[in-house]
Amino acid sequence: MRPLPLLLCAALLASACSRDSADIGGGSPSAGGVVKATVSKVLPSREAKAQAEAAQAVTPEQIAAAALQSIKGPVLLATLEAAGATTVFGQQGRNGAMRSYATPDNRGLVLRDGMLAATRGFGRDLMSSETEESAALILARQEGTARRVQRYLDGSGTERPVPMTCEIRRGETVTQGPITATQMIELCAPVDAQNSYLVNEAGQIVASRQWIGPKLGYLSLQVLRD
Repeated sequence: MRPLPLLLCAALLASACSRDSADIGGGSPSAGGVVKATVSKVLPSREAKAQAEAAQAVTPEQIAAAALQSIKGPVLLATLEAAGATTVFGQQGRNGAMRSYATPDNRGLVLRDGMLAATRGFGRDLMSSETEESAALILARQEGTARRVQRYLDGSGTERPVPMTCEIRRGETVTQGPITATQMIELCAPVDAQNSYLVNEAGQIVASRQWIGPKLGYLSLQVLRD
């Protein structure tokens, strides 16, 4: 699968949601270190020291280019919006529709058919999710209504489910060179979350903006190499 250009993905995903309506005020206190950790692992060592001290100067394009050179196999570019942090994930394992990824500093996420199934190491993580109904519509680029469940730990360490009902809408279709992708929008209640996905003609999600939870907010993902 060939990924869409970074700028095109960013523009399309931003158009799906002009505001973050979910409560993201309590972002993970550990997430701010993602950029520095990534830079030090994927950029050449001499450059890494200077760049790590001024991580905000590193562009997503620079991080993506360095990651593709230094990481073998499938690679994702990710931005945690609440923390303003961009990093890369390399694939660690695959079992059917499930794929696990990790950052150079060992934060992790799991995708099921390109949809967020779990996160680890960010604080206030998404423990697990049920996304099959939404995925069936989104990957087929069809509109409809789907149920999903996301689970989080409460203050006592007990996993609590958050059931949602989601409306799936079809957005614009964009062609960039040999790649054609359709924007699919997922509006979920009662949490007031709005997810956006770019789905190619093969039914694969090449970029997305997905709600992790009420504290971590939104994670934007793009496939750099599959």
